[in-house]
Amino acid sequence: MREVVAAVIGGMADELTGPDALRELNMDSLTRMNITLRFDQDLGDIPPTLMFEHQTVEDLAHYLVAERDTRLREVLPPPGPQVSQAAAQPHPAPAGESPVTYPAGDIAVIAVTGRYPGAPDLEALWQNLRDGVSTISEVPADRWDWHEHFDPCHGQPDRSYGRWGGFIDGVAEFDAEFFNILPVDAVNTDPQERLFLQACYHLLEQAGQLGTMHEPSTGVFVGTMNATYGKIGATAWPSGKLTGANSAPWSIANRVSYFFDLHGPSFAVDSACSSSLTAIHLAVQSLRSGECRTAIAGGVNLILHPAHLVGLSAAGMLSSDEACKVFDAAADGFVPGEGVGAVLLKPLAAAVSDGDRIWGVIKGTAINTAGRTSGYAVPNPARQAELVATAMRVAAVAPGSISYIEAHGTGTELGDPLETAGLVRALAPGRAPQAPCAVGSIKANIGHLEGAAGIVGLTKVLLQLKHRQIAPCSSLVNLNPRIAESSVLRFPRALEDWQAEGPRRAGVSSFGAGGANVHLIVEEYLPAFPEPAAEPVRSAEPEQLVLLSARTSTQLRELARALAQRLDEAATEPYDLTGLAYSTQVGRRELPVRLAVSATDAASLRSALTAFGTGERAPGVQAGRLDPDRAHGDLLDDEDGRAYVDALMAKRRLSKLAGLWVDGTPIDWARLWDTRPPARVELPPYPFEPAYYWVPVARDHARVPVSQDDAPVVTPPTTRTTAGVPSGADGRAGADDRHAVVEWDVRLAACGFLLVDPADVDLAADLMELGFDSVSLVHLTSQIGETYGVEVEPVVVFDHPTLADLCRFLVTDFAEAVDERCRRLGGEAPGAASTSGEEQP
Repeated sequence: MREVVAAVIGGMADELTGPDALRELNMDSLTRMNITLRFDQDLGDIPPTLMFEHQTVEDLAHYLVAERDTRLREVLPPPGPQVSQAAAQPHPAPAGESPVTYPAGDIAVIAVTGRYPGAPDLEALWQNLRDGVSTISEVPADRWDWHEHFDPCHGQPDRSYGRWGGFIDGVAEFDAEFFNILPVDAVNTDPQERLFLQACYHLLEQAGQLGTMHEPSTGVFVGTMNATYGKIGATAWPSGKLTGANSAPWSIANRVSYFFDLHGPSFAVDSACSSSLTAIHLAVQSLRSGECRTAIAGGVNLILHPAHLVGLSAAGMLSSDEACKVFDAAADGFVPGEGVGAVLLKPLAAAVSDGDRIWGVIKGTAINTAGRTSGYAVPNPARQAELVATAMRVAAVAPGSISYIEAHGTGTELGDPLETAGLVRALAPGRAPQAPCAVGSIKANIGHLEGAAGIVGLTKVLLQLKHRQIAPCSSLVNLNPRIAESSVLRFPRALEDWQAEGPRRAGVSSFGAGGANVHLIVEEYLPAFPEPAAEPVRSAEPEQLVLLSARTSTQLRELARALAQRLDEAATEPYDLTGLAYSTQVGRRELPVRLAVSATDAASLRSALTAFGTGERAPGVQAGRLDPDRAHGDLLDDEDGRAYVDALMAKRRLSKLAGLWVDGTPIDWARLWDTRPPARVELPPYPFEPAYYWVPVARDHARVPVSQDDAPVVTPPTTRTTAGVPSGADGRAGADDRHAVVEWDVRLAACGFLLVDPADVDLAADLMELGFDSVSLVHLTSQIGETYGVEVEPVVVFDHPTLADLCRFLVTDFAEAVDERCRRLGGEAPGAASTSGEEQP
């Protein structure tokens, strides 16, 4: 397949090895048809839509094998001896030991990410948990003025007696250009969707699955329960604006599947406050059934409007002050909170085989509903006890082996005692009197994250497993008199080491309004054989090559500084330079602006990265930008060129390979690691370059969240300057004039989608990279066609993929319409204001 495509486009088959190789070619429709015709010659009647339907080489191959198997056997030589491509075994069994068999239902957590109140990353979250810090605050001034809706007296209509919450920064921030989303679409997209998409990028980046290790068979499961952004947009309905800002829970999951080209199940879950833990339960079930090989599971929750607090106040659910007093005698309600988080899941056996970092193992999950109780919002401790018992039975673990419970623990006078009563009933059998189970709830630190409560509870447990410590119960002063510490349960007041007989094992509970209950059993991962000593991995070759790339030069320098800082923080410890080099070469997406650094130790690498980050020169540093013309030049287009690259790889000429790569030449870096690759090293997250996107109508109802540096909010322009054109004495425009008019009209049409001034529209940028899709392209070409009184078919963009190409197409194919447009406009210069003060059509 690669050879046929390469022959048609005049490239090399080796360049088409990446998962996005075909997409990155940006082939026009003629090239696609030529490839289809080439297949047609050998394989018979091939559908003309072949290259439009199958976007990767692998998809293309699977289709042809399925549909043209007999003909392929006739035209292809018989396959040679099959070489095993079994995954690397990072920790093989020592000599004389039997291979390890892992329980089929065990699911490994191989990556974790999240942003929570007072914690932009998990390291900050752990510091807050460890120190018992509460990050609950008053409603920030950039959200809304809480004074307007506040009344300390309970029960006041359309007023809130609560003015507190756990808030995250930057809810309006998004790097739309990075994710190829039109700014106008970014404004209308729920910020929960935008935040979850960015979180998933960092999640897959952490797991090394954005490069050659991309796994298409991945499911996406997201828990969410609030759709406030769409309601804010709906406030414009009475004025006649019936489209715009929208909250579509299904799109939170599907956007992730689309962007990362994931083919597993993809859907959102709303079971109220248990939504994200339900999503994790369903992801585990999907992995166990074989529906997908890996799964993203998590949740997102934002508080965007005063109605959020007013509604909770009306239900009497809010705390009367800024504390979520979980398990405390003064508990009187919860404080809502915001956050976004996700985990990447994989069957344990596969995770061990693939050398993934394993944060913990999900041994069992269970889900049930409370049924009828004394009130719709009243929990059922009997059903909760059954739930925990079922999860332990699925996990095949004894109640006495559970040494920590992350409780739902909302901090209510009735709910906390009922939950702990259910825990006592479930955990008591067989428990040693001297080994009570520790209980905690992260809601005391950050508030109740509602739809995202389950994912942050699991994240807390994973952090405790990582540090082998149990965080204190924040805000716990006097235990609720209806809760008794006993031989079954205890409530830590200070940070303590996590002691356990056997593996550390925990349960995580999440309960939704109306009785939607979920429980997970999580266990620390204990390797079957001793881990290698904590020494730096030594390569047979002392020099290593570290690669970084970004969309812009600014982001690349920021990424270099972040990695230098991480190396500086680890300066006193042995550092795995080999693992770092491997991780940067095969685990990340290759972006246009590139940096390659040759180094023999962490100190020299840190020095080079620091210099690059500050704009200084340093030895061993090569930087460049993807240049398709140079990357596909004559040097490497033939057999001799391929032999040259092969020789560089064989001799490990890293400097020359780096020079080719920074200029855009595809390099199969995995070939440098033919033997067992080193363990991957976690890298700093990609630094997005966000703008601020918010629905304009929100200004009258909830303030636009902006950063402290007052970065501009991206909103649709309210006015447009009007273009005219100079004309000759006969009233007809010259060639340059026609181009000027068409260019300005195209800019005017595009700026409504890109939300920039017409002069700032990049005519040379690829339309797909700008974020245009089939729907927006129909609107764009229709708008241009109306301007000139002609019909512009949307399919023209396949052969004219930039706005500049569209301009040339209009001038050439619709010359009479362009001349007529110039005559109508008269003598105004492009970009000049209309003398009549009216906007031209």
